Amino acid sequence: MANVPQTKEYIAPAARVRAAILGAALTALALDGGLMGGLIGGSLIFHSLIEKAPDLLTYALAAIAFFGATLGGSALWGAGMARLARSPASRRAAWAGMLGFVPLTFVLNSLLAAVEPVAVRANLPVHRLFTVLFVPTASLIAGVSSLALGWALGWSRAALARALRVGVTAALAFLAVNLGMEALGWQIGAPGAEERGTMITILIVSNVGLRSRAGPCSA
Repeated sequence: MANVPQTKEYIAPAARVRAAILGAALTALALDGGLMGGLIGGSLIFHSLIEKAPDLLTYALAAIAFFGATLGGSALWGAGMARLARSPASRRAAWAGMLGFVPLTFVLNSLLAAVEPVAVRANLPVHRLFTVLFVPTASLIAGVSSLALGWALGWSRAALARALRVGVTAALAFLAVNLGMEALGWQIGAPGAEERGTMITILIVSNVGLRSRAGPCSA
């Protein structure tokens, strides 16, 4: 160990690989788990209260369930990544996880909902429309989340380089999984696609794919 610089902590290659695997797993489970938990919880509350309670109360409780689970998963991701990075800034990283992921995800999903009818009128095939809209969205969300986490951990200039790498990796991973599932017959807009939930299945699998690839870049 005599050749190891004393100004920088040495991390063995095996430890780096372990951290990358744990980072990928944490990213997929915490972010996607929180998001899906929020969607499921909010949907259950909405459908159980609709027409049984005032609309305002129904929507408010569904929104609380959604944002509560999503914010919780994002905070867990940030704190967990700080621990993997051996940083004491777990609380700051938890806030970065929430602020870097949840607001942007909500805003971009709202924009996608607004843009989709316009794109449909342009006669784009639905499965191509999905790819065109969601690949850059996934890249932006992953990159901004990584940038916020990097700043919280005090990486300064290195945070931007990591965020760019994460954004590009996320886009390529999402695109690869999307096209791979399409080649296997899971194509949005195809006959029977709605019955078997093709769009939501592709979205979930593609998201898990991008988290598993982008996670190591953040760790």
